[in-house]
Amino acid sequence: MNTRPAGDDALGTLCARWRRRTVAEGWRMPEDWAAPAVVPLAHAVLHGLAAEAPAQALGTARALADVGVTEGLRDVGALYDLCLTAVPHSVTLAFASGWETADTGPDPHAAARGMSGLPQHTEFLARAADIFAGIDSTREGGSLVLVTIDGRVGKVGAAARLVRWKRDVLLGEAVRLAFDARYPTGYRDGVAVVLGRSEPAGHLLADVARVRATLAGLARKNPSILRAPVRITLRPLPEDVAALHRIITADDPA
Repeated sequence: MNTRPAGDDALGTLCARWRRRTVAEGWRMPEDWAAPAVVPLAHAVLHGLAAEAPAQALGTARALADVGVTEGLRDVGALYDLCLTAVPHSVTLAFASGWETADTGPDPHAAARGMSGLPQHTEFLARAADIFAGIDSTREGGSLVLVTIDGRVGKVGAAARLVRWKRDVLLGEAVRLAFDARYPTGYRDGVAVVLGRSEPAGHLLADVARVRATLAGLARKNPSILRAPVRITLRPLPEDVAALHRIITADDPA
């Protein structure tokens, strides 16, 4: 895609720099970054115009391209960093709204996961049931362990949707950085759950230490959004999914 509209060299240069910055920060599919929706957002930011509508359009485009909301918001942040300004809350909300309400086609789980990008409890329990039944495996030994990561600062009112979205994004990213795909994960409103195994000795504890350190750093920068320190509990599991369901339901936000 040619991101350089005729007669606007500054806009073309900004789009090229934006892409390079995003790719350098870990964009998963560099060839898929260029989308028509990036140009109106870059134009709005470059010229100090209202950016909510183009941000929402870009959020929708990223969702339809199977780009996660965390990756998409990081990309928007890269644009604003290049322009030496902070992302306005209204732009974050607009992008998230476009992403959240997009028709994501054949994968209903992607839409259901919401801003954390982590599975909901129904998906988590389905994978856990396969592990209990021996159909799926974490490829490790030892006993099953449930890790609960509670990042809630306190009650978040219905009007504070931006706070919840930011919290969900931060918690989801921290969990994905610490625990790889062999761990089933679940999420609901500020509380993440991870199903792991106690062996090899030290592996799970190292991952828990990693998520704790990541969230401690994020909480220092976002004291009104994340609990500091985050509350992390490890507990052994009984041998059936019904008991697991009762445990995570008891840990659900009120």
